[in-house]
Amino acid sequence: MSITLLFMSYDMFLPLVSIIVHAFWFASSENEWRNLFWHYLPDWLTIRDQTILSAFYLGDKSIFEPLYLLAWLRPIFWWSVFTFTLVFVMQCINVIIRKQWIEQEKLVYPIVQLPYEITCNTTNFLRNRPMWWGFGLAALISLTNGLHIFFPSIPEIPNKHISLDPLFVNRPWSVLRRDNFAITIYPFAVGLGFLMPLDLLASCVLFFFFYKSQYLIGGVIGLDSLPGYPYQYEQNIGAYTGVCLLAIWTTRHQILSAFQQAIGYIEATDKDEPMRYRTAFLGIIFGGIFLIFFAARGGMDIWIAILFFLAHLTIAITLTRIRAEVGLPIHSTTFIGPHHSLISLLGTRKIGANNLTWFSLFFWFNRDNRSHPMPHQLEAFKLSEQAGINLKGMSRSMLLLIVIAMPLCFLMLLDTFLKLGVDSGKIGNQINSFGGRAYNFLHSWITSPHPVNVPHIIAMTIGFLFTLFLAVIRKHLFWWPIHPLGYGISFHMHMFWAAFSLSGVAKWLILKHGGIRFYIQLVPFFIGLVLGDFTTGSFWNILSIILDRPTYTFYY
Repeated sequence: MSITLLFMSYDMFLPLVSIIVHAFWFASSENEWRNLFWHYLPDWLTIRDQTILSAFYLGDKSIFEPLYLLAWLRPIFWWSVFTFTLVFVMQCINVIIRKQWIEQEKLVYPIVQLPYEITCNTTNFLRNRPMWWGFGLAALISLTNGLHIFFPSIPEIPNKHISLDPLFVNRPWSVLRRDNFAITIYPFAVGLGFLMPLDLLASCVLFFFFYKSQYLIGGVIGLDSLPGYPYQYEQNIGAYTGVCLLAIWTTRHQILSAFQQAIGYIEATDKDEPMRYRTAFLGIIFGGIFLIFFAARGGMDIWIAILFFLAHLTIAITLTRIRAEVGLPIHSTTFIGPHHSLISLLGTRKIGANNLTWFSLFFWFNRDNRSHPMPHQLEAFKLSEQAGINLKGMSRSMLLLIVIAMPLCFLMLLDTFLKLGVDSGKIGNQINSFGGRAYNFLHSWITSPHPVNVPHIIAMTIGFLFTLFLAVIRKHLFWWPIHPLGYGISFHMHMFWAAFSLSGVAKWLILKHGGIRFYIQLVPFFIGLVLGDFTTGSFWNILSIILDRPTYTFYY
């Protein structure tokens, strides 16, 4: 279900639909988009017919009318083929790394624990008293705050966005107010944090304050006046690259073994894997070739396409590792996508307008990566292994459901947009902002060329080397508690640092004074926090749809 629903999200087909049409509806004599980049946009991936565009933006039409359905079929088909190939390549990578990450390293996979308990340990889980205490606590917070929306006389339980700005008024402390310095304690985040290893939990919080301290140091010595300081996005790019290389390095023996089995050099032991290793390697090779030539057919230079997809897969593998170890339910990668890193490294003139146009066309699956499919795939393999489900069946089911889900998601989105009209005022402006950001970036890149950005490159290098340094220290000093992954995600911990701090203190106290037995007894309580928060949060979302009015949002 997670694999299929992600295509309807803010980071997959929703922005893609906007990108398909936006450049041709909002082109004007002022922005000169027609002359700047229309000729770089492939006809088979976009729609420029004004009749079709009018239906999309003004509404009162149906996608199932032959005129509109036929116009949309070609871009739907080609984007679906592209998306399936991209997701299939990721699944092939997951097949190769699965054994190392799940069976040998035995990574935690915090997000998998709740669905496993509900589906495979149902009776014991639902009879567990600590679980219901955790469920009740999370539900109490959500229900009380939800009722406060309807009846303000009911006091709320403040647990979100408690700003710390009033504490930091004067220089240099005021620089800490940047990037939303606030206390937010989501019950589900406390529960997920408790399932993480204590050293990783502490590292996440430690490096969040290390990140904030860079603002403070910059404010003291005047570096905060530099554009982009402290270059957190570029540090993040370097850190993600380092985490990816470390993950591949620790998996090198498994990758070599899988390759030797694929070519018949050693006896194959992959009969119980999600797919044969030979199939996985062939899928990566031929799938990668297809992705590159898909872009090349539309005018993207092959060497840029290779760099672009390598950068994207680097982020994909890193996000999968983060989900496996940390279990973050959100992993925003704003401003660290391939287009940002390549422009910083090469400059826009070297890349060229044709390739920059493809950066905008590919903006939809590199915008934020909050709904990235690769972590979901490996979590499905973990859940299957833990529950004794046939891995091959799970792998085939995911691929089949993807084939079914993609056209259905397109049709559902387009049916809504053509009925209501994106510019009619019945739909929020967020839909237009997706295409707007993609093509406004492109307009800026072409009209105001960006040179090679040396400070960005230095920050990327520092982030990369610092991640490797932390890994080397951790490997050679067995007592070293600092985990390099904490640095990699520290720039996205604004909404989780307080919850993780609470989880860490609770876990440390329980282990220190209660021992491992008491810890095991309390694990259901923290899983109950997750279940209670999401159950009542879902209730408010459903009620909002029924009442057609805003209700309590338990997250964000």
